[in-house]
Amino acid sequence: MVQAVAAVVLLMFTAIMGAASAATDAPDGTLLSSAPCPPRTDQSFEQRGAQIRTRLADEKKLAAEEGFVMPDADPAALLRAIGTPATHAERVAYAGFACHQIVYASGGLRIAGFLYKPVDTVGRKLPVVIYLRGGNADFGAMQAWTYDGFYDFLKAGYVVLATQYRGGPGSEGEDGYGGADLDDVRALVPLARSLGYADTNNVFLWGGSRGGMQAYMLLRAGFPARAAALRAGSADLRTNGAARPALVDVYRWPIVDYDSVPAAKLRERSAVLWVDEIETPMILLHGSADWRVRVDQALEVAQRLSAARRDFELHVYAGDDHALTLNRNDAIARAIGFFNQRRAVQ
Repeated sequence: MVQAVAAVVLLMFTAIMGAASAATDAPDGTLLSSAPCPPRTDQSFEQRGAQIRTRLADEKKLAAEEGFVMPDADPAALLRAIGTPATHAERVAYAGFACHQIVYASGGLRIAGFLYKPVDTVGRKLPVVIYLRGGNADFGAMQAWTYDGFYDFLKAGYVVLATQYRGGPGSEGEDGYGGADLDDVRALVPLARSLGYADTNNVFLWGGSRGGMQAYMLLRAGFPARAAALRAGSADLRTNGAARPALVDVYRWPIVDYDSVPAAKLRERSAVLWVDEIETPMILLHGSADWRVRVDQALEVAQRLSAARRDFELHVYAGDDHALTLNRNDAIARAIGFFNQRRAVQ
């Protein structure tokens, strides 16, 4: 039932955003449209618990199909992940906050995304979290109410902006997997500035998996973030492809000219080779049982950041998976704390 509801919401998103709409000559970051997110179908506390258990079982099965062995979930960690009826009800309600589906201009294209904000923003200047999703195109696409971590950022006083990237649901163009789609993230900064209540002196990145790869690349190129949090950030596409050959095709179709210079394309997307060039503070969050992006990558990034005497933290969650299913709440709390300590004084 939950998957069916998610599919309906995704279809509604695509229809509302108008993927077939004409391109735009508006400047990058221009907010072209904004509409309230479709009403959510509230999930009960019991359904939430069942969903988490199913997700863990499915992840373990998928890992086995690719030759990886995941441990059974620690019962105490599982109970913490599920939480309590009270915390679940609070996150579901989003009381005092609003979700909007947006379309904005980037590189002459209409790009879909989301804006999460307090209902009342009068006279306020709020720090901004830009969320970088994982996956590619429709795989791993965002849906309005499935990322309850956004509620925690909102409660902590942040505005959240997120992009589906070009080629994603509701967006024009084609995904570049670390190519021109990086501009879709950059365009969110002038968009935030146009809102009036967003403090663009305090912009932070929160990226997961492929979104972590994007964050590394953006920071290397000078993206104006005060700090970044990376959950299972993909930092070495070379070893990803060697460990999981099926990923080579994932890289091949979106990355422009991949077949002509594959080694070069992978190097420019592999932060382990150049992460010491980044001076932006970072917090790395990774599960030790992550078979999609091995924890070795986070460890190598941390080693290089330490050698370069950079400002960073590393947190490895024993036995947890790629999505940090068992420790997501703790990871988000740590990211918020890391951001709070590095905010510029207004």
